[in-house]
Amino acid sequence: MDLGNKSLPTIEDIGEGWWEARNEAGQQGLIPESYVQLLEPPEPSFPPPPPPSAPVSDWNTPQTEGGDWNNDAWNSHGTESWDQEPPHAPDYTNHNSAGGVNNQGFRGGGVQQQASEEGWDDDWDDENEDNSSNSTTNTSQPNEIKPDAPETTATDKDQLPGSGNFGLSAPKREKKQMTQNSDFSKYGTVKKSFNRFSTFAKTGGDAFLMGTVSANVSESDLIKIIDTQDGPAWNYPSQPYTCAIKSPKKESKLKGLKSYIAYQLTPSFSNIQVSRRYKHFDWLHERLEAKFTCIPIPPLPDKALSVSFGSLSTQGVKGGRYEDDFVSERMRQLQLWVDRMVRHPVISQSEVFNHFLTCTDEKGLAKWKAGKRKAEKDEYQGGKFFLTLQTPPTSLDMRDVEKRMEIFCRFVKGMDDNMRNMLQIGHDSRKKHTGPYKREFQKIGGSFKQLAETFNLDSAAHSQNLTAAIDYTGDTYNEIGDMYEKQPREDLDYMLEVLFEYKGMLSTYPDVLKLHEGAIGKAKECERLKDEGRMPESDVAAVIQRADVISFGTLAEMNHFQRERVADYKEMMQKFLHGQIKFYRDITQKLESALQKYENA
Repeated sequence: MDLGNKSLPTIEDIGEGWWEARNEAGQQGLIPESYVQLLEPPEPSFPPPPPPSAPVSDWNTPQTEGGDWNNDAWNSHGTESWDQEPPHAPDYTNHNSAGGVNNQGFRGGGVQQQASEEGWDDDWDDENEDNSSNSTTNTSQPNEIKPDAPETTATDKDQLPGSGNFGLSAPKREKKQMTQNSDFSKYGTVKKSFNRFSTFAKTGGDAFLMGTVSANVSESDLIKIIDTQDGPAWNYPSQPYTCAIKSPKKESKLKGLKSYIAYQLTPSFSNIQVSRRYKHFDWLHERLEAKFTCIPIPPLPDKALSVSFGSLSTQGVKGGRYEDDFVSERMRQLQLWVDRMVRHPVISQSEVFNHFLTCTDEKGLAKWKAGKRKAEKDEYQGGKFFLTLQTPPTSLDMRDVEKRMEIFCRFVKGMDDNMRNMLQIGHDSRKKHTGPYKREFQKIGGSFKQLAETFNLDSAAHSQNLTAAIDYTGDTYNEIGDMYEKQPREDLDYMLEVLFEYKGMLSTYPDVLKLHEGAIGKAKECERLKDEGRMPESDVAAVIQRADVISFGTLAEMNHFQRERVADYKEMMQKFLHGQIKFYRDITQKLESALQKYENA
């Protein structure tokens, strides 16, 4: 049936990407979900109830802000946290990848200390370090408020027939996560554009794919993707670099009213030291996420360190955020994050990252502010980032790409499950090392020591050597118990830290995968329109070519992730096994030393 671009009196989501609709003439049929746009429901024609009157006895009592009137059935149209992700495991049907700008030439030299000028970082939205946003901290969702339904005296003929809001039929679908600005309702309108609420559309991928954005990208801004035997890959820089974070120190401003910790960063390509606070890292993280839509940006370490599976070394961290243990641990975790960034072939060469690493601002605030504003107004953010990708001239087979993406999605999902399982097992093993294992060996050692005390009552010469050997054996088992307590720091903690880091990285993949899924879905939709004679073949070919650009970027990022994973897990397993071998070798040597005591007993 021909629905056109009109509102429908009856429309329901029946699942599997289809909606059932009926027009005013009574015709009924199915519509693809991508053709349905959800609009805001109309306001009810009847007025809201009057505010409740205050009790006579409390008429003089001042009302607190946010009283019952703000929480009644008219103002609480749903208090779910639509703009926050729930803490459950992510849905692995999404995808991201990214790129950056070519690195500028930097010449090395002697280490120079950044000039300290009070107020050099005043140009920030949040001056309170305690309240600055944290890219990795999950906020709790507010409880859903379900007000009691008001009583009504309407007659049967006034009753609306449906069971949903305003008499509409309740939809047969799960509740979707939407942002507070989303036009979500149970009213549907047929449309011909892509769903503008999807991750693909929100990041600008739809605009890029349909060719509605364009720019003259300079040669220096192009990011090259090359063909390798493992598939598309980023073009790695010929001169990689490192960046060391050292010398954290407490500084103050406003004549001591505000204190903060400043970390000193020294990139190897310039050897010039710059000072950065945690909120500068937080700003950088936000800018990287905004620019590189197809590259998953690993989360920053939490602002307030907490004992978790991966950061078990924080179990010994005590005191406030200015205590040495806390500052050192957070600096170590920031170092791990920076190491990950400088190894990325695109992020490490991007202009915003190099501004973060090199801006000393010795001539005042102008240089830092200019770089900050430029990064925040970068024209190649979101979907426009794909304009900077220089891809191989060959075309991709959409079916082959989909197959590879399906395998990778299963890989990511399985790896995430493995990380959670190994972290739990490793956490349990660590507790056993510091508790039950140590106690068991010390119990054995204590029993040998008690036996030696009893044997020592016999002062005969032929008994003394045996008594000394048994007493030595008791000391040996006590030492082995202490070794078990300390051993996780030598091997297990490093393994758990790598697992925890990858768990955080995998949590960023859903949106990346969803972006690519949206591109493939849009390309398929355009092909179908071409087959129906509703879209010119030349336009469809252009859409497919731009979809290939998104696929090239996604596959290149997948390739980089796998290369990093192989290197990281090789090092992790080698360190773990080396530590285990040394641990049990030391135990063997101690037991052999105890055994020798009995040679002359």
